[in-house]
Amino acid sequence: MRSLLGSAAIFTPTLLVCYAISFVVHIGSVSLSTLLPFHVLDLGGSRTQVGLLFSVSTIVSMVLRPTVGAWVDRFGARAVMAPGVIALAVTSVAFHGVTAPEALIVLMIGIGLSNGLISTPASVVAATTGPAGRRSEALGNYYLASSLAIAVAPPLGFGLRAVGGMTLEFVAISVVALALAVLVARLPRATPAPHAVVTRPAMRFLSVRALPVSGALVLATLGHASVYAFLPLYAVSRGRGAALAWFFIVYPLWLIACRAALRGISDRLGHARVAIVAMTLQAVGFAILVLPPTVPGLTLAAVALATGGAVLYPTLVALVVERANRDERGLALGTLSGAWDLGVVIGSALVGVVADRISYGAGFAVGALGTMLGVIALALIESRHVAMASTRARSNAPSVA
Repeated sequence: MRSLLGSAAIFTPTLLVCYAISFVVHIGSVSLSTLLPFHVLDLGGSRTQVGLLFSVSTIVSMVLRPTVGAWVDRFGARAVMAPGVIALAVTSVAFHGVTAPEALIVLMIGIGLSNGLISTPASVVAATTGPAGRRSEALGNYYLASSLAIAVAPPLGFGLRAVGGMTLEFVAISVVALALAVLVARLPRATPAPHAVVTRPAMRFLSVRALPVSGALVLATLGHASVYAFLPLYAVSRGRGAALAWFFIVYPLWLIACRAALRGISDRLGHARVAIVAMTLQAVGFAILVLPPTVPGLTLAAVALATGGAVLYPTLVALVVERANRDERGLALGTLSGAWDLGVVIGSALVGVVADRISYGAGFAVGALGTMLGVIALALIESRHVAMASTRARSNAPSVA
């Protein structure tokens, strides 16, 4: 049984602030993302402009994350997060004056900046402040907070829109920015501790040590966007719209349950081993989606995808942070975060083309194949790491006369 002291190690004041930041930032971003497509159409925009809305913010975050990780290593998280809070506050006020969809798309640059400058440093602090033996458990709490926010945010957004329209939603985003300012101010000034002397080149924006795992993550996330973008279209086209409800009820509830129950599993079983199992489960989930949609099939797919998704990213974060040099842990996590975004951007386009030219099932097959390739890549990476560790251990062993 874990001691009270051990439990306290993942509920320190700094970690509690990180969990709160994760919850608040996702409440704001998800509620806004839920309502903005309707706002674009209300302003006379097109479906293409709705797509551009999210492409702009995602691309900005994707480009920014590795650099932000390097800044956290150099200056500390609080100094990096403050401009992100300012960007969110300014953008939330600017939303009130928008009368054209093109202007709304431009303002999404501010949302991308705020997401990159707030979320990545907060996750770095959670990863580096969590105790080494329970790092994935601390990260599990961090991402559990985001999952709870993702579940709450859409109904909250629709409620705000029903009461006060988009004006009230934009005011709510300003309130979110204020709450984040209070939370960021509660972080220690130098968390994690900035390094006065940085051993890596000043202009390096990617962590070499994190690149192999990040490459595996790119492959594993190729099908991620297809679940939201194409599964509803697929089910409705087959006359199975009612069955679709089972997926979108089971998936978020099972994801939250697994994130709560499996938070520290990779601390006990090994990060790489758990990540490989999680990726395999996700590949199985995508493979099930290739089949004609039915209630049992969609329910099983939701369970497989949610179980794997609940532990995969927190586990990979713990893995790259523990294997990174101490002065580039932020850079390593930024590289991994950028890989997630890159996989989503590439996968969205690739699955869309395949679904358009072949079928929806073929699009989900791309997700299954990509994820299995990610499993193989991660297994090879881990095999090489174990072999190198064994070689170093033999070379460092004292000789016997």
